[in-house]
Amino acid sequence: MRTNMKTVVLNVCLVLGVMNVAEAGIISDQCDWTGSGLSVSGGRSERAVTPVYLRCRAGSVSWLYPRGALRLSLRPPLPAPDKDFNLCIRVIRRPDPPEFFTDLQFNDTEPGERFPARIFLEGARKLVPLYAPDDGDPREVRCVRSRRGRAALYVEAEPELDARRRVATFKYEARPLSTQHYDPATADCRPCSDSELELAFCTSDLVSRVMIVGSEQREDLDTTQLTLRLTRLLRASAPADVATSHTLHTPDLTQDEYYRYDGDNTLSQSEKSQQALHAHVHVWSGCGASAGGGEFVAMARRRLGRLALVCAPRLQHWRRLVELRKNASDAHCTLHS
Repeated sequence: MRTNMKTVVLNVCLVLGVMNVAEAGIISDQCDWTGSGLSVSGGRSERAVTPVYLRCRAGSVSWLYPRGALRLSLRPPLPAPDKDFNLCIRVIRRPDPPEFFTDLQFNDTEPGERFPARIFLEGARKLVPLYAPDDGDPREVRCVRSRRGRAALYVEAEPELDARRRVATFKYEARPLSTQHYDPATADCRPCSDSELELAFCTSDLVSRVMIVGSEQREDLDTTQLTLRLTRLLRASAPADVATSHTLHTPDLTQDEYYRYDGDNTLSQSEKSQQALHAHVHVWSGCGASAGGGEFVAMARRRLGRLALVCAPRLQHWRRLVELRKNASDAHCTLHS
């Protein structure tokens, strides 16, 4: 957390004692929550607190017409439930872009709308500021550590200045602090071992042969954004919220008039278009990733609404591993290139 954020210290007991519990009641045992401040009736809606219990490793919260506050209690089902974990949130100030696009000029770095709430981490005796629209920090992503295997966020709506529609949406993800076994969601900057490559291939949301054609530093996400040109799509799973995602530039990979699957899953261009299919994947900015020559096998998983790179072996290395493991009885899935 940066030092220029305003220091706000509030006594949790006092805050929760003064405010009323919202009539919406307790929502429990789910990954996502959607609610509206309009459901809180009466003259004390600006002081009401709605308790929400989230019990998944990742999900999203969408608060329409925010009024009063939310208290989000998170206890994800991690391998060691009583151990501490890292909790990251990403406030959404503009719609997420499509995962696949054809125009290399496409970008989503335009300033977004103001996030209409402040977010605090609930401590033992105080609320610690985590995000505020005017804190001077451009990052959309903020991360904190749990306390005794639990974390609670207090989300306070900004005062309503007009009657326009407001939505406070953010995504969250809980990750173990450390693990004895490889978890693709906790991969760092080091190259993946062969066993890690195999597991990442079988569990990633996107696996494709690619050329890395561009890189860009994203201060808002604290990542390096790599632009990939897909040369052969091996697997791509649809995001859970695909029905509500922005689709203006998103080709339908099974029906699109410009692309089709061949028998070997090669992405082929029709005679109608000479455009190639591209995707953005993100790497932590500290890794120093950049564009490079040659063909790679990119394996990426969705994190906080964006594709995060897990492993990216060179094609030659991956082919050697596929050949070595093709008859293995303990393979996680069928490997191919």
